[in-house]
Amino acid sequence: MRDPLPAPGITVVMAIALTCVLLPGCTSQTRSPGKTSFTRTFPTGPSPEYPLPRPDPDYPADPGARVEVPLPGSDTAPTFLDLQSSRQPLSAGIEQVTSRGIALTFFLFDDRNYEISVVDKQGGPGTEWPSAMEAAKAHGALAAINAGFFTPEGNPLGLVIENGRRIGTWNAGSSLTSGVLSVEKSPRLLRRRHWRSFSPTRHLMQAGPFLIENDIAVTGLGNRDRSPRSFLVWDGRHYWALGYAGKATLSELASALAAQPLARLNITTALNLDGGRSSDLWVSPQVHGGPVSTRRNWNNPVRNYLLIHHRSRS
Repeated sequence: MRDPLPAPGITVVMAIALTCVLLPGCTSQTRSPGKTSFTRTFPTGPSPEYPLPRPDPDYPADPGARVEVPLPGSDTAPTFLDLQSSRQPLSAGIEQVTSRGIALTFFLFDDRNYEISVVDKQGGPGTEWPSAMEAAKAHGALAAINAGFFTPEGNPLGLVIENGRRIGTWNAGSSLTSGVLSVEKSPRLLRRRHWRSFSPTRHLMQAGPFLIENDIAVTGLGNRDRSPRSFLVWDGRHYWALGYAGKATLSELASALAAQPLARLNITTALNLDGGRSSDLWVSPQVHGGPVSTRRNWNNPVRNYLLIHHRSRS
């Protein structure tokens, strides 16, 4: 006689009991998530490993904006120039500061709103516009500063281009012409060896030496002659400044600029212009913080100027 089959309810109970013995996950013991090889706990807030991006001081926080948190090991973090490209246009104005004991005057402007041009006295330094102020007013400019060096005979020491017209000759040897301000579609400062004569250049001026390159003071500059200095500053994108130092050596001026004394402009590149008795910066009273004039009774006439105009919207 066959044994009777177990009741269905007993079979189900036995199956459940056997499953619980074989599978530890069904017991009251739980495995810590940290001990598995396929789960990872991410912090709910910022940590040294997963910091939240620091807000750009030029932009207020947008509560509705999406915040991207970079993962560790990412090599695609935004660079300084990436951040610069989206910054708002710089409002033009005067800033006067003291950096490392050097009194500095700046006229700040944005090349998206203002144009830089070169104006040259074809007849020599002693002819027309004896000052930066008169050069600016004669050309309807908001600001002007003395530009490149010139020889005792009054000729430009290097090449000058004014509205496409070439004046003087290319100087490949002097430290006073080692830098180039080149204005094509937009202005830029570059080493003499990087400029190409076939470039569609509207304005150009050779000057030098460089004071700042890649945010760092240039080494080997003169440290003996303390004189008034004129210079040109660029952040590598759209922000510029005409600058004047009351009395400094080239080395002292470079050190003062490398300290980054301007809150609104990072000095990536700075080029020395003609100095001493030639230094002459003038800014119109139409500019915020103006007027400014650094000209003294002992100033000498110069060969050429840099002018700043409102950019044409045509």
